[in-house]
Amino acid sequence: MLAIITLVAPVFGLIAIGWIAARIGYVPLSAGPALSEFAYKILIPALLFRAMATMAPPAQSPWLLAATYTSTVAILWIIATLATLLLLRRPAADAPTIAMASCFGNGLMMGIPIILLVFGPEAATPVAILTTCDSIILWMLGTMHMEAALRRTGGGSLASLGKTILDLIRNPIIAAILIGTAWRWTGIPTPDLADKLIVLLGGAAIPVALTALGITLARYEIKGQAPTLALITVLKLIAFPALALWIGITVFGLTPLWAGAIAAFTSMPVGANAFVFAARYERAVGSVSAAVAISTLLAVLTVTATLVVLQAMGLPLKV
Repeated sequence: MLAIITLVAPVFGLIAIGWIAARIGYVPLSAGPALSEFAYKILIPALLFRAMATMAPPAQSPWLLAATYTSTVAILWIIATLATLLLLRRPAADAPTIAMASCFGNGLMMGIPIILLVFGPEAATPVAILTTCDSIILWMLGTMHMEAALRRTGGGSLASLGKTILDLIRNPIIAAILIGTAWRWTGIPTPDLADKLIVLLGGAAIPVALTALGITLARYEIKGQAPTLALITVLKLIAFPALALWIGITVFGLTPLWAGAIAAFTSMPVGANAFVFAARYERAVGSVSAAVAISTLLAVLTVTATLVVLQAMGLPLKV
């Protein structure tokens, strides 16, 4: 366990540095979105492009991992929706936002660094698959659910669904994964000078992304109904990774590396995209804002606990 803590601590340390620097005014709050945008559009795509362009053939079919993720999301989405309506007694239009927050984790800014550190570069393949599934499935599902809920009250629009599809097509993360995969299929080696440039950009992705995350977190307010916050936090930090791990191993027979990768990926705290979704539709914004902040704080414990469980199960952690 001490080895895992030693490995994970620098990741959360970088987040803490960004948060403290923003809270004391050492760097402006506006630096967070700017750095996040830089990491999202340039640094992380460079990291994922090279990972996909140079990776070895996958150990098993990517569809098994995608099916594991999709099945888990479907179950969790239904649970979150029913809990919103029956337990929290909130309006139907709040359900898509709460379900989105219960499923959309910070796999990009936090998940990629932790998984690559813990499992090694071999985990780049499952991380790329999960990142693609994360963006496509959750944005499509959330938008369709919200538009269906709003149409009952006369507020829905098919234009919003069309915008979501267009945004996904232009997503730099998905584009980098697809282009990197296509490049590998051509068999053409990356020119040495270009490869060195990509390596430098990819190497900066992790520290920049994590520090930017810390700065951005300083902007979120901890407010909202406690029951909603508790529901989102429990589903995201505990139920999601536990269910994904069980389905991956028992139903789809994932390899230990891929099973560990999806458990770690789904154990990440609520991501900023959930807040973006809430703000777009102006539903449960306060609750999701609080969930982003609280779940990130709690993730210090829950992510570490998840990795300890994976190690106890004999999964191939690099510790």
